[in-house]
Amino acid sequence: MELTKEILEDIFQITRQVSKNNMTLTEGKNELVRLYGINPNSATMSIRSLRHMINGERYRRALTIDATDYFLARIKKEDGESALKVALAGLSAHIDYRTLTGVLVPGLQSVLAKHSS
Repeated sequence: MELTKEILEDIFQITRQVSKNNMTLTEGKNELVRLYGINPNSATMSIRSLRHMINGERYRRALTIDATDYFLARIKKEDGESALKVALAGLSAHIDYRTLTGVLVPGLQSVLAKHSS
C-alpha cells in the first residue's frame, strides 16, 4: 500500500494523540485499519516508530524515506526547531542501529542531512 500524504498526515496526528495519552495505541491502530485498511501490525509499528522519533529515542522498525521526511517536516511545523532537533536525534539513533546491524541507509542519512541544515 502506498502511503499517501493523507495517510501520513493521519499517522502523524494519531501518533500525536497517542503520545499525549488522548488515545491508546490500540485505538490509534484500529483507526488506521478502519480508515485505510492498513495491516494492523504495520499501523502499530508506524505509530511506535514515529513516537520514538518524536521523543528522540532509537527505534528499530524502519519508516519509509518519504514518511520520515514528511514526519520531520510536520514536527518542525507543529512544534518548532527544538522538537525537530529531538526528532533528529531519534532518527540518528535509528541510523546508528541500522548500521550496526549491517544495513546501510543512505536515503535516511540524506533525510537527516536535509533536516539538520
